[in-house]
Amino acid sequence: MPDLVWLIPAVALGGALANLFVGRRMGRLAGPLGTIAVGAGFVLGLVILFDLLSSPGEERTHVVRLYEWFAAGRFSLSAAFRVDPLSITMVLVVTGVGALIHAYAVGYMEHDARPDRFFAYLNLFVFFMLVLVLADNYLLLYLGWEGVGLCSYLLIGYWGDRPAAASAAKKAFITTRIGDSAMLLGIVLIFVHFGSLDFAEVLGERAGQGIASEGAFTAISLLLLAGAVGKSAQLPLHVWLPDAMEGPTPVSALIHAATMVTAGVYLVVRSHVLFEQSDIALPVALVIGLISAVYAALASIGQFDIKRALAYSTMSQIGFMFFAAGMGTYTGAMLLLVCHAFYKALLFLTAGNVMHGLHDETDLRRMGDLRRDMPISAVWFAIGALSLAGIPPLAGFFAKDHIVNFASTSGRTAAYVVALVAAFLSALYISRPLFLAFFGSKRYEGRAHEAQWSMHAPLAVLAVGGVVAGLLLGLQAEGGVLERFLEPTLGAPEAAHLGLPEGVLVAIGSVVAIGAVALGWWIWASGRVAWEAFPRRQPELAGWLSNAFYVNTLYAWLVRIPGTGFSRSVRVVDDSVVDGTVNEVAEEVGRASRIAPILQSGFVRQYALVFLLGAGVLLLIVGLRF
Repeated sequence: MPDLVWLIPAVALGGALANLFVGRRMGRLAGPLGTIAVGAGFVLGLVILFDLLSSPGEERTHVVRLYEWFAAGRFSLSAAFRVDPLSITMVLVVTGVGALIHAYAVGYMEHDARPDRFFAYLNLFVFFMLVLVLADNYLLLYLGWEGVGLCSYLLIGYWGDRPAAASAAKKAFITTRIGDSAMLLGIVLIFVHFGSLDFAEVLGERAGQGIASEGAFTAISLLLLAGAVGKSAQLPLHVWLPDAMEGPTPVSALIHAATMVTAGVYLVVRSHVLFEQSDIALPVALVIGLISAVYAALASIGQFDIKRALAYSTMSQIGFMFFAAGMGTYTGAMLLLVCHAFYKALLFLTAGNVMHGLHDETDLRRMGDLRRDMPISAVWFAIGALSLAGIPPLAGFFAKDHIVNFASTSGRTAAYVVALVAAFLSALYISRPLFLAFFGSKRYEGRAHEAQWSMHAPLAVLAVGGVVAGLLLGLQAEGGVLERFLEPTLGAPEAAHLGLPEGVLVAIGSVVAIGAVALGWWIWASGRVAWEAFPRRQPELAGWLSNAFYVNTLYAWLVRIPGTGFSRSVRVVDDSVVDGTVNEVAEEVGRASRIAPILQSGFVRQYALVFLLGAGVLLLIVGLRF
């Protein structure tokens, strides 16, 4: 059955091509076609999953070679897919959550002029993400990696007639290229030291046999990490993510929940064997993840655009995943990735409901008390927010607490304290849009309306996942379902029994999450705190938070302003030197052409006179010389 894995990306690609070439003839059937294509991939993924579960753990890895991609001398590379517990987990997340987002988008984009083009891009996005997670070598993975970047450009800038959307698309494409270029260098180094790009050769037993020095492993791992940081929007390559909210809301959900930003986490987890050969790479990933989690949490608290607040929330949650991978608890990172896909897609799509009901309004200051007009959406958003906050027994509680508590039980006390602060801020920042939008006083005119039932059905499924995913996959402190499933690929987790007892850590995490949500209610929903006055009373602090600590401004000062000055200098050189030289030559030729009619008059008698005069001058010169 794993031999049929190629059908999973194939059906997504087929949906994209069908919508691209005949979608306009199908009209409103373009959306259902795209949804069915991704949903079919999910069904195929389930069939392969059950087949893997029927095999012993050591027999759950299959390589399906499609054809020989190219060969040069002794080096050859196949287009091959790798079916193992890690890849099939990612496939189910991408296709399962992706199909629900497609189904929601059918209703959300019903008034769009070109739904066929939108769903073609969306299917193509899923196709390249599936190539990325199923690839059996780094070059095929990089092909999917770049394809995801291309599709993000197309989808973020889907409404290209809006200057902000066009600018955001370019920003995302260019910013991620920085990390992608570093990643490509890392792949080149892998080939130089291993002579192969196949996972079996690079990540197998040879990785620990002295094939490369520790310095080489460090360089390879850090270069791959740079690519992961760019795609997953971690510091310092995060600036594209908030601006990406200019795309349609289903695009935001797909990027943030199931595809692009999770690609970096997958790369680190897949390449963990290389990272473990370096004493530097994993600690760097840990620090980047932890700092990103805290930074983005603070930035989210300062946003009044509901989608930008959720965007920084994604950056913070991905930071927890990098933090987990940096500690070596790869199954913890994957558990959070799976649970986050459910509740973050739920949050973004419910934000789409709010925009739909308020005529594209995204400013939290012009919402309030929406639970009365939009009670169903209020329930969906509350489930997603409380799950992200880590309120037991929702999915986020099991996923995030597993990571935070591991920092303590593995003896990383300082990291545990910082992670606990980040967890507190996570619960606080997500309670803010919940209470500002759906509770408190009404701050909008007229009456909001609920979305149609076809847009609520996918949200109901996502809400169920946001509630029970943690219970099903990570209930046990040790040996959870997902952990046991991934063990043949990722190995057994580190035995950790330091720090506080597990029960105490769980209690601390629960109190922190509940306390943060209660504080959020007191500030933004109780009416006892004049939160609207905060920007006026603390303008500098409000400015730092709302502008995400002015990192964008700093980049503009370091990159855009010098770049603009350099481009102006180049323009002067081009206009004055390059074009100037060409123009001057043209002007001289023009002057010369004005003299030519005097010499070439067309009269034969004038030519004869000049000829005789010339002959006379020559005879005179010859006579004088002799």
